[in-house]
Amino acid sequence: MSLADDELTGARVRFAPSPTGKLHLGSGRTALFNWLVARGSGGAFVLRLEDTDSERSKAEFELDIMDSMRWMGLDWDEGPDIGGPHGPYRQSERMEIYRGYGERLLAEGKAYKCWCSATELDERKKAAVAAGKAWRYDRKCASLAPDELARLEAEDAPYTVRFRVPAGTVAVDDMLRGDVNVDASEIDDFIIMRSDGTAGFHLAVVVDDITMEITHIIRGDDHLTNAVRHVLLFLALGAAAPRFLHHSLLFGPDGTKLSKRHGSTSVSDYREQGYLPDALVNYLALLSWSPGAGDEREIFTPAQLIEEFSIKGVSASKAIFDFDKLNWIDRQHIKAKSDSEVTDLVEPFLVKTGRGELLDLPRDRLEIAVTAVRNSLERLTDGLDQMDTFVRPAGLLDAKASAELAKANERDEALEICMRVLRAEPSSDREAAERIVETMRAEAKERGWGAKKILWPFRLAVTGLTIGPDLVYLIMFWGPSGCADRIETTARKLEGKRE
Repeated sequence: MSLADDELTGARVRFAPSPTGKLHLGSGRTALFNWLVARGSGGAFVLRLEDTDSERSKAEFELDIMDSMRWMGLDWDEGPDIGGPHGPYRQSERMEIYRGYGERLLAEGKAYKCWCSATELDERKKAAVAAGKAWRYDRKCASLAPDELARLEAEDAPYTVRFRVPAGTVAVDDMLRGDVNVDASEIDDFIIMRSDGTAGFHLAVVVDDITMEITHIIRGDDHLTNAVRHVLLFLALGAAAPRFLHHSLLFGPDGTKLSKRHGSTSVSDYREQGYLPDALVNYLALLSWSPGAGDEREIFTPAQLIEEFSIKGVSASKAIFDFDKLNWIDRQHIKAKSDSEVTDLVEPFLVKTGRGELLDLPRDRLEIAVTAVRNSLERLTDGLDQMDTFVRPAGLLDAKASAELAKANERDEALEICMRVLRAEPSSDREAAERIVETMRAEAKERGWGAKKILWPFRLAVTGLTIGPDLVYLIMFWGPSGCADRIETTARKLEGKRE
């Protein structure tokens, strides 16, 4: 890994999504940055699930997150599915751990019980706003009289636990942004334990990072304000805060936060649309990261990213998601693969779209069909309609092809020439197919025709369509005699229409 700071050697990093939706592209990018640091530094990548929102957390989203990460090639060393020495790795299974830390903070006077109901807090907030004041929790319960405290305890009234924010300045050490200093007076005494006894977000995250021995926290800059509270909790619990890196979020072309109005936003959506995982990983890595001054490369394999990725190459500037750039990068990754590899990658989409006739083709012919369209692919799904050309019945003309053949000058003579040239060639390899096309061009030239006068009727008669793969692939797929037979079938239909 091209890291200038040796402190990252052996880094323990984590990706901690909430399974309340599919894996978002932005979250996938966060996971990627963490994975690259772990793999490049010889450290560990921990996956944990922040599933304490019982109403919105779903098993289907948990599966989508893990399946999407595996598809991207992001493996983890510890996690809910494989375990590890610091488990459990689902927050819903760690509540007793959090309670212990919450009670410790209470016992040390670093937190206190708050009996203020949501209704009371809302009324006090409205009063403050009406008086033109900024609202922060007013610490009413932090200094209750002993008799009032005893009464509430005796009544067993429901309460939350709030962290007692100390006075002073809070410093967040961010590897991208430098020291971020915040006056503690700007921070509420935030809730660390809810009234139902479950841990709040801030306590759960910090306890997890302590007990899982996380050394570096890499996440979106929407968590920068949370980091201030987290540093306070680390210090209160006697732990050194990890190093932070808060990278920029993803934005759409219009400069607003990437959302569904811009198009698909989940990793699994891009998988279904036929993008290669290596291409998506390549593009996500380039959003806020570059390999260094003078290095203009844009195409990277995952192995190259591990080798090249550097924290020093990460920028704090806004990351704009460019769909055209992703398509270009995907196309480069497709081009780098062999015909056989691309065929293997296209086959699942043939299955998914019910193209049984193509799947039933012998492997060598299916590979020709895929190779015929691969140069136009930006995604693996782009060429499926063109591939349908290879399973069209002979003589089946669409309306455009029928009209074009009907008005073609010297059509019958052109088709006769095509059949004669085709039947004279016994081989169907690429060299023979190219030779056939050149011979047809020569036949046209001898008659003072443009090449299109023969090649255009050839395409129309063989495929029944006005658009489609290069003629060389048509000949390779059906063979010279097969193409001649298809032309003959079309010619007979045209003859029948004349009669």
